[in-house]
Amino acid sequence: MPDTQRHDCAVAFCCDRNYYHLALFMVWKIAHYNPNRRFDFVIASRDDLSLPDWARATGIILHRIGDLPRHAEVARYVGSMAPVYRLALVRELGDRYRRLLYLDSDMFVEGGDINRLFEVDIGERAIGAVLDAPYFFTPNFHAREFVLAGFPAHPYVNTGLQLINTRAYAEQEVERRSFDICKTHPQAIVLTDQSMTNLALRGDFALLAPCWNWQTNSRYPLMPWRYPVFLRHFIGRNKPDRDSKGVYEARFNQAYRHFCETLFPEGLPLLAPPCNPMPMSLGDLSNIVLRHIRGTAIIRDMLTRFPDPYRART
Repeated sequence: MPDTQRHDCAVAFCCDRNYYHLALFMVWKIAHYNPNRRFDFVIASRDDLSLPDWARATGIILHRIGDLPRHAEVARYVGSMAPVYRLALVRELGDRYRRLLYLDSDMFVEGGDINRLFEVDIGERAIGAVLDAPYFFTPNFHAREFVLAGFPAHPYVNTGLQLINTRAYAEQEVERRSFDICKTHPQAIVLTDQSMTNLALRGDFALLAPCWNWQTNSRYPLMPWRYPVFLRHFIGRNKPDRDSKGVYEARFNQAYRHFCETLFPEGLPLLAPPCNPMPMSLGDLSNIVLRHIRGTAIIRDMLTRFPDPYRART
């Protein structure tokens, strides 16, 4: 990676060429919401990527990830090893950055002060992250990975957002411990690096407020009316950029479309057409309201645990 560092923190993405347009979209949105940023942008990949002209002004650093351990092949997900790249970020960038904010590319930025997030106290934990989606609708959640590995229930996080203390991550050998899972518990790797990291750390995380990785966009679309969400994460196979059935609000697909039309036209063929603009059916509306009512108590309890988005639970 060229020596162009300006800051001691970086927002980092790991992707292949299939998600590159989404990573660029994230950079564009984060830069908009953080005009006085004190952090770099890094996009890590093993594909040969090139920056469009507008992106050079943001100082994006394209970093080529090195080789992964051969035994990591068991963590391949939907034909790609890109999710596993994030495990190598600290080894390859840790001498350069004291903190990394890793973000999945299938997220949507709606606010939040990333400068302040970088300064959140996570104690001696290597990672700060948000509890995974099932905690918002399943009491006493016991992650499948822990069941398959024969472990008791531990706090289980979604690794699509990780606030990483690079010193602690290196000292606690999180990368090695995560890759070791490929050899010791391959049957428990359900969700690639997320399974590996959770099995390695077994709840040893600082927990961040849900607004930083809001994962219940289709299940509870009404919740953000009252609860400000900073980063939406479209988990699962169905994403707004490929949503032609109207599962998500039309504005998400439209935002991707506007970005590609104006700044990255080569991404347009990867987008689904806009959904049918006709009003939602009474049945669909009823299902949304019913899920909202059923989830109110558990989400109220969860949000009460995190009253300050810039304070972690350690």
